[in-house]
Amino acid sequence: MGQATPFQKEAWTEYGIGVLIILGRIFARWKVVGVKNWQGDDYFAIAALLFWTAELTMLELIGQHGANIGLTDAQRAAMTPEQIESLVIGSKCLLAGWTCYVTLIWCLKACMLFFYNRLTLGLMQQKLVKINAVVCLFSYVAVIFTIYFHCFPIQKHWQIYPDPGENCTVDRINYIVLAVTNVSTDAVLVSIPIPLLAKVRLALRRKLVIGVLLCGGVFVMCAALLRCVLSLQSINSINTSTIWAIRETFVALIAVNAPCIKPLFSSSVWLGSSKDPSSKNAHRYGASGSYSLSVFGKSKPDPLTSQRSKLGDHASDEFILREQSQSGPTYMNDVSGGHGQHMDEESGKFSEGGIQVTTMYEVKTGKA
Repeated sequence: MGQATPFQKEAWTEYGIGVLIILGRIFARWKVVGVKNWQGDDYFAIAALLFWTAELTMLELIGQHGANIGLTDAQRAAMTPEQIESLVIGSKCLLAGWTCYVTLIWCLKACMLFFYNRLTLGLMQQKLVKINAVVCLFSYVAVIFTIYFHCFPIQKHWQIYPDPGENCTVDRINYIVLAVTNVSTDAVLVSIPIPLLAKVRLALRRKLVIGVLLCGGVFVMCAALLRCVLSLQSINSINTSTIWAIRETFVALIAVNAPCIKPLFSSSVWLGSSKDPSSKNAHRYGASGSYSLSVFGKSKPDPLTSQRSKLGDHASDEFILREQSQSGPTYMNDVSGGHGQHMDEESGKFSEGGIQVTTMYEVKTGKA
């Protein structure tokens, strides 16, 4: 076997790091909430690992066999049956590689949608999450449909001779449709946590850390645009498009999984497992190592009118909604939508999963 090319070295290095990141996320979620309390994003993360592996495998096969891109009519006519057969295999792998790449990107979007759905539980932003989920589903179908049917019949995707035409080889339309749908859905995803962060009452350093973790989609958007532009500039170079596909998905893997890996760097995770109720009685509101986000709306006469959100290191996506009606008493809704266990403060018993709503009224006596 020949010496690995720089392309192969970079691709497999990024693959190895990406696998470690996903495995780190899986371990973190197991450590924090246990497998029984996994959510949809945890299963999509496993799917992402499978498609990440499939994508690298397809790109490796493309490197070995080549593809029907950038060949002149004279070159195609002079090929032996063995060469044609090899290019057919490579071209089929290219089509499969496109499928794996797109599916991986959309699996990562699904991870973020599930994560944001928990993060915005009970907030107006949750409606935006659900709308974006529908948009992502239809955009995925549109991209896959474009990949397979922009060249018809499908067999022309791997036809070598005669030349099937640029529409079936360089796949220019794929890059354009993918860039538009990918970047637009990522832009909506990034816009979801920004209003929460903009109003948060927190030290600037912590706000920046949380912003980087939650707004990693910005880096993914930049990588997607770079991949599209550079691939279109070198449309006849299969190496350019494939290496940038790896780079984009590598950046996306880091951006999506970083928030879930962060709890591993909290000492509270190692001092007590979420699967052990005795170690969790002090984490009713994710106290140890959690970020307390006090979010205030527009200026109002009553300072108690606020909305508070907590992002715990223990993935107990909780938030406190504090409201006051214009004529009624002041009250506080504690809405817990978490994965882990919590303790009922009156009964002293632990319960798992579900949503618990506790309303506490603050009664003020007025002047007679």
